[in-house]
Amino acid sequence: MRLARIPLLGYLSASRSSESLSFLRFQACTYEVPDCITNCPNVGFAATLSYADKAPCQVFEPLRDAILWATILSPGQRSPFWKSQSRILDLYGLNSVYFCYVHVGTEIARIEVPEWVVEDSAQLDLALGMMLAQVHKGGGYPVTLAEAHNQAVVKGGDRGRFFALLEQEMIKAGLKNVGISYKETRKRGSIA
Repeated sequence: MRLARIPLLGYLSASRSSESLSFLRFQACTYEVPDCITNCPNVGFAATLSYADKAPCQVFEPLRDAILWATILSPGQRSPFWKSQSRILDLYGLNSVYFCYVHVGTEIARIEVPEWVVEDSAQLDLALGMMLAQVHKGGGYPVTLAEAHNQAVVKGGDRGRFFALLEQEMIKAGLKNVGISYKETRKRGSIA
């Protein structure tokens, strides 16, 4: 898609991320040099810990990015972009992911884009514009995502064929007693 100059973005509805708030933790740190490993080695970072058991920089817990940006952004506006520090992205190699928050009118959506889209303002503007148009046409949620969800729903007949195929393959592989329990039969079928 990069070579074809097709902009790409991800749309996260109801994001519970606090990644942009993590940048505020530096300002909230009570130590002259922020260094969690040295300054707070015995302090927990789990959300279930009491305030006394947390690091001083965690004053923002349980605040989420979307809540913060809802107080700042007006419909159609976006936050700045940040490079995501999520550990899963280490598996992406050179494909860095950036994110921002956009007030789409009905919610604050987290938008994720690859670095090559962020670096090309024309592609970025096109992708964000198409996303906002999709949200507008969908009455608050992108039409393309709603339709993809509707198409991805597995129908009862398809589910039955899948389980039959799975049973056949298990028998071919030499497994015995691959029949399903009465409970599973009831779960797969309809009561009516």
